[in-house]
Amino acid sequence: MIVDDERLARQKLRTLLQRHNDVELVGECADGDAALAAISRLQPELVFLDVRMPGRGGFEVVKGLGPGPAPHVVFVTAYGDYAVEAFEVEAVDYLLKPFDRERLDRAMVRVRTRIGEPSKALARLGDLVMRLEGALATVRAASPAAANGAGGTATNATNGSAAASTG
Repeated sequence: MIVDDERLARQKLRTLLQRHNDVELVGECADGDAALAAISRLQPELVFLDVRMPGRGGFEVVKGLGPGPAPHVVFVTAYGDYAVEAFEVEAVDYLLKPFDRERLDRAMVRVRTRIGEPSKALARLGDLVMRLEGALATVRAASPAAANGAGGTATNATNGSAAASTG
């Protein structure tokens, strides 16, 4: 989604984004109030957001987002004064107008990295759960033997090494 009060700025960004096959433009807004309504309705994954607009500016839009997953934000502005504040609200990037194709491409690399981070974390979490389930199954299998005094073997979940108990 693109949010900018300047029609030509929205048009330029729309044109530059056409090169990115993994980007689907779901909407455009010219002010912050319309942006809040559209974000709530469309649930975009990414918003290119101008800082200064009539009515609500970009930071007011970010602060006005309701509960639930918030979109990733790339601020797009002619003002360099807000970069620190942008990163304080966890913006992915801060594009200073006028920007060129190469600068947008670098921002998109950051966007893809940020969007990919949750899936990588979930993959690592899934791997950890599988390893813990395997360790738990090994402990459960060894538990009846240990209760009967026959001894057993348990696998260490962190490194896969076996430890024997002598009961």
